[in-house]
Amino acid sequence: MTADDLDKAARSIASSLDLVGLAIKQHADRLRQDTQELQRALDIIFTVADAPRSKFVITGVGKSFLVGKKLAATMTSVGTRAVALHATEALHGDVGIIDSGDCVIALSYSGVTEEMVKLAKVLRDPQNRHDVWLIGMGRSVNSPLGELCDAWIDCSVETELSSVVCAPTISSSLMLALGDSIATLLMNRSKFGPSDFVRNHPSGNLGK
Repeated sequence: MTADDLDKAARSIASSLDLVGLAIKQHADRLRQDTQELQRALDIIFTVADAPRSKFVITGVGKSFLVGKKLAATMTSVGTRAVALHATEALHGDVGIIDSGDCVIALSYSGVTEEMVKLAKVLRDPQNRHDVWLIGMGRSVNSPLGELCDAWIDCSVETELSSVVCAPTISSSLMLALGDSIATLLMNRSKFGPSDFVRNHPSGNLGK
């Protein structure tokens, strides 16, 4: 490639970052105008965080599950009990890791993913005796998944980075940013400090 081509490619990356940042800024502005929906989710999250035996179970499939794994890892590292559970594995025996009083955070941008809706129905079935909270994160509370949840965290975006292929890009970045914000909020609320952080990081540069 020529120097000109490389410069254009680098500027394209910068433009993509602008789009991601703009989407997050626009979402923050919408939240400030109406916090009711997020308040419902936070009320549940605080209730579970304050319960000594309860934990957060972050679930999803595909790219959403990868976001969920990062969220669970961040929450755990800053003092909040959390595990990541792939929805497919949950439906094949691993749902047993979910205990009464836990909060399941279900990540699905479309809200129609078959495994996610099926898992939500399993958790909602009184015969299965899963007395848990269910919070969804995705595009629409009016989706099949959203209708099964106790609360919903909106992650809707106007577009992804590519107009050709709708691969999760801006939406997954927003979902991750919202998750990290919640993890940080819980950390600050619990007075989790530097010495606690070091105990959770006995190795690596962060633990120094």
